[in-house]
Amino acid sequence: MADGSGSGATGLLGVIIGAVLVIGIGFFFFNGGFGGGGKSIDVNVKAPAVATKQ
Repeated sequence: MADGSGSGATGLLGVIIGAVLVIGIGFFFFNGGFGGGGKSIDVNVKAPAVATKQ
């Protein structure tokens, strides 16, 4: 329960710092961790050939 000790700002600061840590860790892992940049993968998507009536 809140006891009126002015801990609201401290709680808000904790939430902001926690969110920044989560975003930073996620960004770190999505970019390949300690090994530098992530490896890129080339993907080619081709539409299937459609037979036309003549």
